[in-house]
Amino acid sequence: MLVDRLKTQYMAEPKWYSLRWHYIEGCMLKAYLDSYAQTGDEAEYAFVKGFIDSLYDEEGRISAIDPAYFNIDQIRMATVLFALYDQEHDPRYKRIMDLLYRQLAVYPRTGAGSFWHKQNYPYQVWLDGLYMGQPFYALYIKTFTKYKDYSDPLAQFRNVRRFLFDESKRLYRHAYDESRQMSWSDPATGRSPHVWGRGTGWYAMALVDMLEILEGEPADSGFLKQYLQELVDGLLPYQHSDGMWYQVVDQGARAGNYLETSGTLMLAYAILKGARLGYLPQAYAAYGQKAFDGTISRYLREEDGEVLLGGICRSAGLGRKPETGELRDGSYEYYVFGEKIVENNGHGVAPLLMAYNEIKRLKP
Repeated sequence: MLVDRLKTQYMAEPKWYSLRWHYIEGCMLKAYLDSYAQTGDEAEYAFVKGFIDSLYDEEGRISAIDPAYFNIDQIRMATVLFALYDQEHDPRYKRIMDLLYRQLAVYPRTGAGSFWHKQNYPYQVWLDGLYMGQPFYALYIKTFTKYKDYSDPLAQFRNVRRFLFDESKRLYRHAYDESRQMSWSDPATGRSPHVWGRGTGWYAMALVDMLEILEGEPADSGFLKQYLQELVDGLLPYQHSDGMWYQVVDQGARAGNYLETSGTLMLAYAILKGARLGYLPQAYAAYGQKAFDGTISRYLREEDGEVLLGGICRSAGLGRKPETGELRDGSYEYYVFGEKIVENNGHGVAPLLMAYNEIKRLKP
């Protein structure tokens, strides 16, 4: 299958990714670790371990991690360290986990108690951030703390439902600005104007992964199942007949909108995993399968001996981009025309492989 070839191809050399501490690569490494847990393929584990080990300097530090800079994205990669530490007992892995957990204790928050998305995005909560920060937070509590108090991460999910869910649409907006200072922020609700497919995908993955982490734990997490069911039910009316979802989910008929790979595959992963673990009705697995199959049919191909996955939004955000100063206004035109559509970007390849792990679990 072409997916298997892409999976092998991606490991072979850092052509489509970078050797860096970054959430995109963190998602990719999770996909390989999950596959290793299923197959026992030592090459996959060695790839993940070699990648992480290459980031350490001689003093056992990872220079890209700055505990003085608050960026929820840098937390995501650390979830990979739990599996490595469990197998290797290497204190270098534990030191990084400890460092980032300590940062969460002083991380700036909204008045309602949610982590800011980044230091340079004050008082803002983006759907992306739930996946970046909360699974690590809960895993650390589960693995290393004496008293298993999950009330803080769970409260942050409640805040997202309260502030980002649009009752009229039954969908989540991409972001929320508590201060109402951002140009994209609705003065009444604080919400951004559109439903971004990948933002919704990040949140869906956060819900299923948190539910899995909290299985058997002393946590009142049942409401997360309700959120997941509500989220998927709100999305299903917008699933294209071919299985995919649009870049701007609820505006498929507008000029320029396109069926987008990364958001679709994140939702495929979340729906398939949710159905497998009983967080969604078993029949919902068919919607995840349809999303996976539709993406493969439309966007996965071979060219000159190389497997390519297309239809991926390279990046999207809100406000001024700190690296370039570019202003992202959250408009429909921004999401559809303002960011490049690329191939083999990790935003798409990682959830492809994560969803594929779930697809393989469906096979007898």
